[in-house]
Amino acid sequence: MKKVSLLAASVAFALTGCGGSDGDSTSPSPSGVTITGFDGYFNQAVVFDDKNNNGVLDIGSDVIFGLTNDQGQIEISGDVSGALALQTLTPSGAVQTALANHDSGKYAGKYTIDMDHPAQAMAHELVFRAPTSSDVISPITDLVAIEMAKGTDAAPVTEKEAVAIVSTALGGSEEAPIDPYSDFVSGSDANAELHKTAQILTESKAANPTTYVEKSEQFAKEANRIIDEELTESELNDPDVKPVIEDNAAPGDDLDPVVVANNKLVVTASVLETEQGKISTLEENGSSSNIVLDITGLFVDKDQNLITPVVTHNIPAASGIVVTLTDNTLTLFASDYINASGDFEVTLTAEDKNLTPEVVGSAIATFNVKIEAANQVPTVDHAEYDVLQAEINNWQLEVGVPFEQTINIVNLFTDKDGDIVSYRTGAMTIPGLTVSPQEGTNPIVTISGTPTKTTAVDASEAFMVGGVDNEGAAAYQEMLMPKVAEGVVPEPDLHPLEGKTWYMLEHGSSNGENEQNYASIWCDSIKFEDGIVLGNVRSIANKTSCSTADTQTENATYEVIDGKLFATFEFVEDGQNLVETFQVEVFEDANDISTGAKTIIHRMKDSTEDSAERYTYFSNKADIEKRINVTSEMSGEERGFNAYLPAEADITYNLGVITLSLTEDISNGDEGTMDADLYFDVPNNDFTCKTVKEFFSGFYFTGEDIDSVQSKEFNGTPIECYTNEENGVNYASVDFDLPALTVNNVYSVIGKVKDSDGEYLEAVKFNIEWTGIANKD
Repeated sequence: MKKVSLLAASVAFALTGCGGSDGDSTSPSPSGVTITGFDGYFNQAVVFDDKNNNGVLDIGSDVIFGLTNDQGQIEISGDVSGALALQTLTPSGAVQTALANHDSGKYAGKYTIDMDHPAQAMAHELVFRAPTSSDVISPITDLVAIEMAKGTDAAPVTEKEAVAIVSTALGGSEEAPIDPYSDFVSGSDANAELHKTAQILTESKAANPTTYVEKSEQFAKEANRIIDEELTESELNDPDVKPVIEDNAAPGDDLDPVVVANNKLVVTASVLETEQGKISTLEENGSSSNIVLDITGLFVDKDQNLITPVVTHNIPAASGIVVTLTDNTLTLFASDYINASGDFEVTLTAEDKNLTPEVVGSAIATFNVKIEAANQVPTVDHAEYDVLQAEINNWQLEVGVPFEQTINIVNLFTDKDGDIVSYRTGAMTIPGLTVSPQEGTNPIVTISGTPTKTTAVDASEAFMVGGVDNEGAAAYQEMLMPKVAEGVVPEPDLHPLEGKTWYMLEHGSSNGENEQNYASIWCDSIKFEDGIVLGNVRSIANKTSCSTADTQTENATYEVIDGKLFATFEFVEDGQNLVETFQVEVFEDANDISTGAKTIIHRMKDSTEDSAERYTYFSNKADIEKRINVTSEMSGEERGFNAYLPAEADITYNLGVITLSLTEDISNGDEGTMDADLYFDVPNNDFTCKTVKEFFSGFYFTGEDIDSVQSKEFNGTPIECYTNEENGVNYASVDFDLPALTVNNVYSVIGKVKDSDGEYLEAVKFNIEWTGIANKD
């Protein structure tokens, strides 16, 4: 390449440097971006997600975003998981025909126009690709995508490496690289040499379908040589000059290029527009005089004087319209009774020859013929189709698994001059499934049965639905079905609490062997599995450790109703057989307390009293055991634990820290030999004794040698609490005046929540060992 702008060079450096040190681009393309396709700008080209990156539009499996506009642009939504790709269409081409059969409303009569030649359809159906990082698709980005696809698992080719290969092949250097992602057609990055290179590559890819991908780098180098050595400045800027590189070598051999100089055969826009204006809209069951078009000068080729086009059309023979081409006169002979309706095309195709003369391509001019229906046929509402198709896409099909689903197609079909009075179904491709009813007035379509065969890897599944108007005219729409998988019975959807062991702290007087005179903190475990509630058998060891939930006690069972888990316990009390059921409600995740933990509310079923109580269910046993293995000599950080504490607004919470301390130091006014404190601290927020006393009914320090000591004010009222200030923020501390404690004994610290607030705040529950050493930190 002779020259590259500084802007293009800087953009290239930025592009090749993105995505990490190696420039690889494997992440999905972002949604909601505008993609531009060009050689010249491609109008009405199909942009799609080439999921398997095979360079082919696989209808039914690849995601089709739609057609580009006359600026070559389309806004896409949704991630691109494979390669960003663009498919050009030709009138009645293989891909265009397949798309029209798939969705006639969107693709019938659609073909791609290279806006370098806005009066004619493209001559070739080709696919160009681009990495997902790009927002343009062109023959140049196609080179980058091809190079990346040549990589293997053992030797991958990164996007950065592919860009460098393409830049070098096109004459770039490290100092002045070629930017493959620039819009070289117009604007600040317009570049006649890259534009011409893209035109040459388009023609050459079409001319060499078996070797172009394999030898893409060599084709790029040859295209660059043509630009540098063979074309004049005026030829670079002439869109009609399109040399073609033909490969005389076999696949596997190096490129043996033969450059065929060619001036493109073009369609004269003014002639096409003038003659199209002579074709008025016809009417079914009506009559028309002959329509005579003069196509003199419609095709122009600097390489040949005698151009003889061939006429084809898709107007049904039964219509009574006959199309002929004699010299430069194209005639549509109409009978007195036109027996057809719809949009049709009369296509003139002429051979593009070079000076040899050798046929190197073709040019297509299309005249549109519209015949209005006496009764307009129903049409498909494509927005409603998208909604229904999205619903179907979520279905799951497996061999041997009974299936039944319904869709409502009442809004799928519309009729401009009448009403939809009945519906049709059929053509289900999945063995074992049926679609019903075949015809009737009910728009509810039922798909049912048991699939008997998996869907092949490259196959797609579908069925048809139709809407019939009051004149008997019908429109049909293919609905794609999910692929049928092997018959593996899926695991049932579980409630978030099912199938795993949870650990929680509980206060109570039972130690598993007998009733104490005081309450202690215990680690209890619970597991909801297959309708059975399992738990641990409490023992003294649960004061400092958690055990396995492997025992069903009190005939405990559970069931999940409408996503809610209800646990039921049977027990005997005072000689009576009692049954209690409570809901185990997941309030929210509690990952700030412990990874995987959840905030749970136990709520008695059908109770009218304040019976709800809040717990934290831990999935990590080590995290919960830290709370019952605190020692007096630990650092302040080790004695502090995260907790959700009430914020100013109702039923809102701040993440705070509750810290324990146990010392022999006695402050002025304390009574007793030892002192324990609970500190409530919310970073950057005030937390005062007013809030403590609003939610808590009392605080207790318990143990086998002291029974239960309650925190009390000097006048005997519950909770001796002090609001302190540090760095302008208030925190609360609850004080216990204790007698002498026994070294190595484990004591429980309990903060009981008022019954009316049990749903909103969990009780304070910790165990601490007096080691004989106090840490004043």
